[in-house]
Amino acid sequence: MNTIRAFLTVAVLLQFGQILGTPQMFAAEGRILVFGRVHDDPVRAIRDRQEFVDYLAKKLQPAGITGARILVVEKLSKLARAVKDGEVDLFHDSVVPTMVLSRQSGSVPILRQWKSGEAEYDSVILVKKNSGIDALTDLKGKTVAFDEPHSTSAHVVPRMLLVEKKLRLIRLTAAGEAKPNAVGYIFGSDGSAINFLISGRADAAATSSREFKELRPEVRESLKVIGDSMSVPRQLVSVRKDLDAKLRIALKEALVNMDNDVEGQQVLKRQQKTTKFDEIPRASMEQLKSIEQFVFTLPERVDSW
Repeated sequence: MNTIRAFLTVAVLLQFGQILGTPQMFAAEGRILVFGRVHDDPVRAIRDRQEFVDYLAKKLQPAGITGARILVVEKLSKLARAVKDGEVDLFHDSVVPTMVLSRQSGSVPILRQWKSGEAEYDSVILVKKNSGIDALTDLKGKTVAFDEPHSTSAHVVPRMLLVEKKLRLIRLTAAGEAKPNAVGYIFGSDGSAINFLISGRADAAATSSREFKELRPEVRESLKVIGDSMSVPRQLVSVRKDLDAKLRIALKEALVNMDNDVEGQQVLKRQQKTTKFDEIPRASMEQLKSIEQFVFTLPERVDSW
């Protein structure tokens, strides 16, 4: 058993040695498309996206691409460094990580991804119906729960809504410590904000409107919306700023035409139930700038995400 485990470990290390490589290796080959991901499980991260990048590599053969690799790192700051160093050509993510990477690496958003069939989505702030809280201003002295700091829909966008209402926010180390003239906030993990609300550990919770609608009926009926945010792109595709112009054009064309191709349709369906890729609306581009500015005013360190 130990021999088998050792063999598998060596096999995985060899695989990642080929995937991660060095800047010199990528420069020498020059014709490999490299897709970047932040994930704590490299095997799963590669498995989930390999079909997608292989499809792109095949479509980009006329542009000189001969294959594709996936570079997996465990932190956003490491992906930013890889993009800046030319080790990654493209990546896709939600708005906040995309804007952090844009600021740190110079990467450029080029397309919108219709993830789960949604071009855009918005956020809501929820409370219990019997809480006596009817408006955002009633949250003074209360506690609101967010997901992770880098969450677009369950932290940054709804937090912007609270700031727009001139509410002062103070981070708490535990629930129940909110100050009378401020809104206390706590962080959880992905999807945990609503659990904090339901269990009574928070007075309000931020999430996407889609997540709210998908709650079990009996849970959804016990909650109400007291704040609704602006809509933002569901997900974005970005490239490194110095990617060859001809390759960038060919990449955009391949992505935009995926939903018109039978094979591409099947690949999209298996990639986060994506419907299609399209151009980022001009109004959304302005939103992205304001979100980027807001993110870098937050007390939470963005390079720790």
